[in-house]
Amino acid sequence: MVKVNSTRARKILDAPSFQKREVGPSMRKFPGSGLSLWFEMEGDTQSVKNLSYSGELNSFHVLVLESMASLLIGKKISLLDSLSVRECEAFLRDRNSESAFEGWDSEDEKIIQSVFQWLRAWPFKSSAQSYQYSREKGPFRQLKLADKVRELKAFLNSQEIAALYGLIRLPELVDVEELTVYVQVPYSSERERALFEELHERGVEIFGEDELNFIPEA
Repeated sequence: MVKVNSTRARKILDAPSFQKREVGPSMRKFPGSGLSLWFEMEGDTQSVKNLSYSGELNSFHVLVLESMASLLIGKKISLLDSLSVRECEAFLRDRNSESAFEGWDSEDEKIIQSVFQWLRAWPFKSSAQSYQYSREKGPFRQLKLADKVRELKAFLNSQEIAALYGLIRLPELVDVEELTVYVQVPYSSERERALFEELHERGVEIFGEDELNFIPEA
């Protein structure tokens, strides 16, 4: 059984901000085992605007999900790639030296991490625009760095790339050096590597630069 230590955590259990008493008609059910849980989330891959959840939950689940929601709203959905139960607990501490709550086991943590992974692939309604590089701007290689960054971000956030990657995490620009583009992107499976190769080919075609080189950073 989880022991609650912090005043902040107790207040959340008394009046959760994001938990709904009943499952709403637009909520999606978490498909994993070990937890009866539904979610609704608004926003896009660039910013989570709001979320709510409902289900048969114990105090550990409520505290972690409330903390997760507070940390995630206003941030990119990619925050879930690195968010841990320990960070959610630390967010609810009254003092750095005392845990907000304690007593969960490895199975509890494993289930919560699977919820985070599922939420990471949330099918937001796309607000992306179609992208086409204007040749009136001149050769891509001659653009200033700031202009290259702007064009590449528009390309990576376009309808075409959103459709290509579907529910998989979308590519995010990391850096640009001349014609070398560093992109944070899923790259562990054969399918993900094939998607990245197509991303590269589309970039070369869109910007009209045969030497444009995309480098994946997982």
